[in-house]
Amino acid sequence: MSVLIATTLTPDPTTGPATAKTLDGHADFALVTDDFTGFDALEYASWLGPLTSRLGIVPEVRTTHLEPFHLATASATLDYTARARAGLAVGISTTPTEAALFGRRDPAPAPAAWAEAASVIDVIRRLWDSWDDDAIIRDRATDRYIDRDRLHYIEAQLQDSTGTDYSVLGPSITPRPPQGHPPIIVRAEVGNEAARAAADVVLVDEAAGSISLEDLRTEVDSGVPVLTVLPAPTTRAEVAELIGSVRILTGRGAAGVLLSASAENQLDFSVRLVSEILPALYAAGLRETPEADSARHGGTEASDLRTRLGLAPAVSLYAGA
Repeated sequence: MSVLIATTLTPDPTTGPATAKTLDGHADFALVTDDFTGFDALEYASWLGPLTSRLGIVPEVRTTHLEPFHLATASATLDYTARARAGLAVGISTTPTEAALFGRRDPAPAPAAWAEAASVIDVIRRLWDSWDDDAIIRDRATDRYIDRDRLHYIEAQLQDSTGTDYSVLGPSITPRPPQGHPPIIVRAEVGNEAARAAADVVLVDEAAGSISLEDLRTEVDSGVPVLTVLPAPTTRAEVAELIGSVRILTGRGAAGVLLSASAENQLDFSVRLVSEILPALYAAGLRETPEADSARHGGTEASDLRTRLGLAPAVSLYAGA
């Protein structure tokens, strides 16, 4: 048994890089949050990718105000800079203040925004797959860098959260990511069933909403990891409570936990994770030691994020086309 351990990471230029480096090789991934008040999470994640070697880097994006084509190319690029450790946490935006920051469209209710998000997830994957893995041929004899027959042209018709139709055209301008499909993560909320059904990983915060872990386990595929969101412990007593909570949650079907730390405490928490929490999880038999993980993967620790999360390799949507 090895529970997944993830944390939040606020895009703080002062503590963020040190936090990421401390978590590197210990946490499975860091969810780079984005509340539209500071650094853009996707750009910030691209900075952290080369600074780390084993930590999964998962920026939070809001599909409501962002172009699907740009999300696909930027996340594919992140997977290259992070060397197959990127993911993408898909969310929505519903407030007038956030809409005003972009000035592209009016705010919309959550059901409409989540309906668009589910469609965007599908389009992003189609754009990731619009280059075959062997599309780059570098054929000097014919002066061809790519084989156009190994590109796939798409024209997706979508409707945004305000009811306006738009289209997304491909292929992408970025080759297929190293993971094929960087894992897509969605927070479970009331009314976002279609989006979370399209996700590779689902997060659930039972303390904040009306969705239970049991509800999700009966709803999503058995191969989809469900992580429970918990506050990051700040004392030794809270660490002991966390170990007991993890044991209970895994018994209820959770694959792991996402520990949410504030920007002010994230660096201190990363040290506590390495020095107290993980050793306690090893001792309780709830998580494999790095040595055991390395032995299970043939002498090397799992490096790409899909493997670390227990996901199968991504098969191109155009395989055999």
